[in-house]
Amino acid sequence: MLELALYSAIAPLVLSVLSSVWMYPAVLEEVVKYLLLRYTRAEGMMSRRGLLVGLVFGVSETILYSISAWSSGDSTMMLYRIILTVPMHTLTGSLVGEGMGRGMGMVGLGCAMVVHGVFNFLMK
Repeated sequence: MLELALYSAIAPLVLSVLSSVWMYPAVLEEVVKYLLLRYTRAEGMMSRRGLLVGLVFGVSETILYSISAWSSGDSTMMLYRIILTVPMHTLTGSLVGEGMGRGMGMVGLGCAMVVHGVFNFLMK
């Protein structure tokens, strides 16, 4: 599980570079969560692994973006990210993990992409 958590923490750093080129972060981030769950050796129930991936990913992304918000003086953005973004990533990670655990990984991934996309749309 430590390996999974470590990769989940590093992923937002890598994605921050890629998301400047790709205009659909919901798709990119959920595919990365799916791949992390699929190709790491962590043991345990998929829904719990998905929860871990989403939580660590969300916290790591929040730290990364909070540094940027702090330097620009936007404390409202920091609060928004802490209060809303971390739970959203935890939910979408759980959706991916639950789908994979039930043998319907693509359905879980699709649901996570829709939830993430709607969240991004509503928060603009």
